[in-house]
Amino acid sequence: MQLGQHEDLDNAISFHQESIELRPAPHPERFVLLNNLAIGLHRRFRHSNQCEDLDKAIYAFYQSLNELVSGHPWTCRFQANAAEALMDAYSHTHESGYLDKAMTTFRVAVTCEAASASDRFRTAKSWARHAQESSHESALDAYYAAIELLPRLAMLGLDLQSRQQALTDGSDGLARDAAACAIRSGQYEKAVKLLEAGHGVFWSQALQLQTPMTVLGEMAPELKQRLSHISLELEQGSRQDVSRNLSDTPQRVVLMEKEAAHFNRLNDQWLETLEDVQQLDGFQDFLHPSRLSTLQEAATDGPIVILNTSQTGCAALILTSVGVQHVPLPRLGFTEVTILIKVIRYATAQHDGASLPESNHSGLDGLVEQMPLLSDTLHLLRRPLERHIGRASDTPTQPDDIFRYVLGGLWVWVVEPVIRSLNLEKSDVPPRLRWSLTGPFAFLPVHAAGIFLIEHMEYISNISLPTNQFSMLAVIQPDTPGQSPLPYTLDELRKIEAHVPNKDLVKLVHRSVEQVISHLPTISVTHFACHGEQNPKNPLECALLLQDGQLKVSQIMQQPMPNASLAFLSACETAMGDENLPNKVIHLGATLLFAGFRGVVATMWSIADSDGPKIADTFYENLFKKTTSTTTDSFRPDTTQAARALHLAVAKLRSENVSFARWVPFIHLGGVTRGRGQ
Repeated sequence: MQLGQHEDLDNAISFHQESIELRPAPHPERFVLLNNLAIGLHRRFRHSNQCEDLDKAIYAFYQSLNELVSGHPWTCRFQANAAEALMDAYSHTHESGYLDKAMTTFRVAVTCEAASASDRFRTAKSWARHAQESSHESALDAYYAAIELLPRLAMLGLDLQSRQQALTDGSDGLARDAAACAIRSGQYEKAVKLLEAGHGVFWSQALQLQTPMTVLGEMAPELKQRLSHISLELEQGSRQDVSRNLSDTPQRVVLMEKEAAHFNRLNDQWLETLEDVQQLDGFQDFLHPSRLSTLQEAATDGPIVILNTSQTGCAALILTSVGVQHVPLPRLGFTEVTILIKVIRYATAQHDGASLPESNHSGLDGLVEQMPLLSDTLHLLRRPLERHIGRASDTPTQPDDIFRYVLGGLWVWVVEPVIRSLNLEKSDVPPRLRWSLTGPFAFLPVHAAGIFLIEHMEYISNISLPTNQFSMLAVIQPDTPGQSPLPYTLDELRKIEAHVPNKDLVKLVHRSVEQVISHLPTISVTHFACHGEQNPKNPLECALLLQDGQLKVSQIMQQPMPNASLAFLSACETAMGDENLPNKVIHLGATLLFAGFRGVVATMWSIADSDGPKIADTFYENLFKKTTSTTTDSFRPDTTQAARALHLAVAKLRSENVSFARWVPFIHLGGVTRGRGQ
């Protein structure tokens, strides 16, 4: 701090002290002045490191809290201020008593129901951060408190952009950190619930889909209106300046006490209304993380593997119908995952066989050095590099060699431990295994992991991240104004026609947005062969580019689609998210899941136009394959087998010895059906 600034702080502290002397107890503004004095003393301690200032600050904070009317919404902020000072005292003295007092103070602040959800959320995050850094036993409670407040943040009646901003500012990584904390404490089931809660709130609330509040409004509009009104009034109340426009009379004390009583009544009304909502059928988990039994319903047809990454490490959680199993991933950390993302992105951008630039060598060198420590199998990864003997480094510099290293590393570090844990063996008919990729993992082709220098053992089908009358829609756009032509899309249509009965197929070539929308309500399967456009800032503006403009996800969501089962996006980068929001997995493919489709085939990066027909041919051949018991009139494709059909299609493309960048990007995404109040 510069000399002038230090003098200003000294003067401010003196003025606060004089103001307090002029307003002895029980002056109604005294608690504000004491809090301001404490803040000034605390700030001066952080610059001067004088313990006397910190002691005085803590004492002033306690005085302020003692004089604050019980139940006032400012209690949360003032308690949080005191907790921060106590944490500084702990850091300075290393006395555990200060740490315990700080954690208790944070807990009291967060549980102040009269405070706004935003204040409590910020405080809960601070509590979690301090508790984790100090290895305090309250860390998981702090994370759980923060996660539980996310639905409250998202129901404040804001517009779409404001809701999304409210949930993304400072919350990315929160659910992953919370899960990592639960994993460290051995509470694996709670880790799954925290991850699901964090992700579910963002999608259902921030994107204004079928949110719990929306469905509540349909079932019990009075309860929905009451909850919204109370929530907004509590939020606005915490923003009021209690000292403005009031005269210095004893009546001010009475007014403040009335105000505190009002907020207490509001809180009681909130709890009573919430209890009424949770008595409704399907709303037992309303505004709370889903019960594990609810999540396990999604794993009845096969395990779901959740990959979690945080600054403290990576882990896999296997969700089955009987429980949650933890698979440690000790050799892979957050740094390694982010390096792999950078390397794989470089490899996918190389269309001319160019080598890896020197600027990327150091990160990959570090990974290569670790590989032999993990498994003898990884020595095989050096075989294609023998031509580089005599070089100072064995780092791969060609795109396909880079893919071999990354996919081999993902196999040994991630997939193989999971396979061993599940006791899966090589099979001609591999079982279904679904993956839920959180954070940076969402940008890695985990579904394609393997050792590609030897005969690859096929354990599982392609990744899957979880009607009365059949009808399929094929939207084909070979020439889009302002975009590069896609001539192979017409060949793609011919491949589809070869496998889908003509009476069940609606073909729209060079058609308008309105024409496509008009067919959606009756469609079961939709195939889009066109250009796609991402919008990570506003996911509902993600679009498919048609003859006369954009077909936006928001337009698709407005259509009733009771039979919507599968969408195939034969377009560019329809499953590539935003690296600035890795915890939210925002991309066109994912948004279509929440628009109503139960499964989506998408791509992680741009695909070769000529590969579209090849993948579509094998995919629909297997999806529409008839058995001996199937009749022409009764036949319907089993879209639950879409992941397996894609697996076979990709395997056939691989058999042509194409580059990794051509077959790796295809993935299958699958959603989980939620209850009405979740």
